[in-house]
Amino acid sequence: MRDKENADDYRYFPEPDLVAINLSEEYIENIKNNLPELPESRKKRYLEEYNLSEKDANIITSSKYLSDLFEQATKICNNPKAVNNWIISDISRILNETEMDPVEIPFDSKQLAKLVILIDKGTISSSIAKKVLVEMFEHPRDPEDIIDEKGWIQISDEGAIKEIVLKILEENPKSIEDYKAGKDRALGFLVGQAMKQTKGKANPKMLNEMFLEELKK
Repeated sequence: MRDKENADDYRYFPEPDLVAINLSEEYIENIKNNLPELPESRKKRYLEEYNLSEKDANIITSSKYLSDLFEQATKICNNPKAVNNWIISDISRILNETEMDPVEIPFDSKQLAKLVILIDKGTISSSIAKKVLVEMFEHPRDPEDIIDEKGWIQISDEGAIKEIVLKILEENPKSIEDYKAGKDRALGFLVGQAMKQTKGKANPKMLNEMFLEELKK
């Protein structure tokens, strides 16, 4: 037995039926310039441009479809953090539960961006938005159409919110005592009761502010 050390030892010889292929530098450069952005390059850009965490950037760039969905939706709603959160949390969860591939997502970037905009405008709460997303997966249509059909528009009328707050306070005198005794969690409980009573439709920011206002009296 002996070691083979170089090509001669292996008796390599040119394949007679294959012609030599010579690629010009111009052709090679053209190919390089027209390559799509590769995952590692995209990930680096997301870390710098959108300030995503490395973990989130890894998840989004694991699929070209998710990357495109993220970028296109972000351009429309100008809220990369929210779009990122929806993709890595609820959308990824539903994909895993249904064993769907990202390319099978039944809505486009415009509809995802619109969902984010509706939350930012206060038209719906985040909890209602989660229900809207499920509908977008199960019965694909525009988020606004879903909200109108289901009657899920957020309650942001000051008078209506105050009425809810006073009712919850009347029903929970112990929570009032707890809050005044320094138990801040009591406020969260009261807000939670109000959200439960309105089926998640009350504006949570307004609820917090109004509960605090009443509790400080």
